[in-house]
Amino acid sequence: MLCTSSRTRSRLALTLATAALAALLAVRRDRGSAAPFERCNIARRAATGPLPLHTQHPYIVRLGHRNAELRARLIRERLLADMGDVNCTPSQAGSQRKGIETMRLREYIDGWMQREVRRDSSQNKYVFGEFGDAWAPLRDAYVLPPCGPACDRTRVAVTIGLGAPWHSHGAAFVEVLHGSKHFAFLPPGDGAIGDIDAMIKDLSQVHWHWEERPRLEREGRLAALQECSLQPGEVLFFPPFWHHGVVNLMPYTAFVSTFLDEEATRAASAEGGGRHRGALQSS
Repeated sequence: MLCTSSRTRSRLALTLATAALAALLAVRRDRGSAAPFERCNIARRAATGPLPLHTQHPYIVRLGHRNAELRARLIRERLLADMGDVNCTPSQAGSQRKGIETMRLREYIDGWMQREVRRDSSQNKYVFGEFGDAWAPLRDAYVLPPCGPACDRTRVAVTIGLGAPWHSHGAAFVEVLHGSKHFAFLPPGDGAIGDIDAMIKDLSQVHWHWEERPRLEREGRLAALQECSLQPGEVLFFPPFWHHGVVNLMPYTAFVSTFLDEEATRAASAEGGGRHRGALQSS
């Protein structure tokens, strides 16, 4: 049996993920390579206690497979067998959630998730944060990150499907259970955000990387860009109102977002002080 390090396995997973992206999205030579999705400049940390909630930049921690039960429930075939006839409400995968439709989960997974990502983001759909009673067992099965009262189970969103173009919201943890997702971030107030918001209104995130990103990079306007591809077992944290866009790197992706309670976050910061800020060590 071959023995490989975790770093080697991560590189192999990323190589397979980018290859899957090329196949899924039918990348053509004239659109360039998948190089943007191979870059990672978000800090990866080793968690040694409660995760810090007030940081200046996003970070990634590896918390292992504590969510093995939910991961098993979200395997495509099992999810279809258990919940294929349950209603879901996919929306347009744009910078704002709109165009919400109601359909059977089976129709979404077997139909919409098999389509090539369209350039016009309004023609793509994803299931984000289902909160109906039928979905409660999935939310209840999720083992929250170690972040105290700020991580409220009522703020857990189980998501299946496409990534979302550039947008922003409050602080959150994101954990991938199936597939791989590429996250790109810009800090609040970055000078490129205004132009990006104008570009992205009717443009998918992957097409932004193909068509608009190269020019912005040539102009030196993406110096503050932070990005990385998240793998199963890894948890990403990002501070409030960091602009971000997401691309799925695998045909089937399932992940969980935990949106932080702002009041509880402030209270935890006041009580924990430097103790929470020091809970991470560079890996």
